[in-house]
Amino acid sequence: MLFDTHAHLNAPAFASDLDRVLARAQSKAVSQLVVVGYNLASSRRAVALARRYPGRLYAAVGIHPHDAEQADKASVAAIRDLAAAPGVVAIGETGLDYYRDLAPRARQQAAFAAMLDLAEDLDLPVIIHSRAAIADALAAVEERQLKAGGVLHAFAGEASDVERAVAAGLLLSFAGPLTYRRADMLRAAAAIVPAEWLLVETDCPYLPPQPWRGRRNEPAYLPATVETLATVRGMTSAACAALVTANAERLFGGAGRTG
Repeated sequence: MLFDTHAHLNAPAFASDLDRVLARAQSKAVSQLVVVGYNLASSRRAVALARRYPGRLYAAVGIHPHDAEQADKASVAAIRDLAAAPGVVAIGETGLDYYRDLAPRARQQAAFAAMLDLAEDLDLPVIIHSRAAIADALAAVEERQLKAGGVLHAFAGEASDVERAVAAGLLLSFAGPLTYRRADMLRAAAAIVPAEWLLVETDCPYLPPQPWRGRRNEPAYLPATVETLATVRGMTSAACAALVTANAERLFGGAGRTG
């Protein structure tokens, strides 16, 4: 069985065929998924999906750096309330994105700080988006005592970033780009992550693995990333799947979490 630790099944891209998407995922042994919010509306949809598919879909609630200007007191309070709903296993996604800079960096940093405060207060893991901002993202985490830890999702850093991330209590999650032909630097990083700090994800509908580049990503494609990760680390695919699933269940409270 596999655990997709980051899926946007709450996105419009899945509005018309979600049940078929989930059936295809099940056929590939992807049996558990975290549906990740990126603003207040999508976080509400994530919670609704966790209620609709208990024991299979879980929810994360948070405000993405692109939506950082929405992170006023009322929205942060609403995210806090949502975090108490059944099936919510994390705060996020949140973080910093200095690549697209769709929100001013000061607002991104403030929103990220507010989400980290929630994770710390509620003792929930945090799901972190970091693009061209890993130094600042890690510094913000290092300032806090996040007992529940967290994850750098769709990790795109270098081998030199791995040790610092792990020291900060963050697992590293690898998505479709691990399979890309020119991703040698990313595969080098994946090779040295301590085993208990590894996760996999799709980030669907984004970042499809190599065979599906240019198409909508979906959870059924997760085994392709696992196969590449297994090759990089000199493991069988079955052993790699068991490892990353156990890590996901440990981080997110296990398959039995209901709130």
